[in-house]
Amino acid sequence: MTRVKKSILIFGIYSMLMGVVLLCFSKAILPLFNLPVSNEPWIYLLGFVLCCSSYYYIRSAFHNNNDFAKYTIHTRLFAPVIVAMLIINGKADWHFTSFGIVDGLGGLWTWLEIKREQNKIKQD
Repeated sequence: MTRVKKSILIFGIYSMLMGVVLLCFSKAILPLFNLPVSNEPWIYLLGFVLCCSSYYYIRSAFHNNNDFAKYTIHTRLFAPVIVAMLIINGKADWHFTSFGIVDGLGGLWTWLEIKREQNKIKQD
């Protein structure tokens, strides 16, 4: 497995864990992030959507789907901007900062690995 695909796989596993936590353990985890516990279905639906998108990441990594890896960079690099805007506008607590950072760093990692792979191909 290439380093690009490994970055996608690791992000997929991280995202899957987040989805499972929201789907199955949200009442125990949300208070740790200073978020209110709710019986509203949206939190469980969000967990399910995360699990679904994680499946795409994991499957794409195992099938060396370089195009998928490139597409994920766009949204993951934009995540810190969105999180910052939500925090600045009072729509999210500062506890959300870590999610934006993880997404952004994951996108940066994939981008750097793609560039490294392209440079290696040019040298060969």
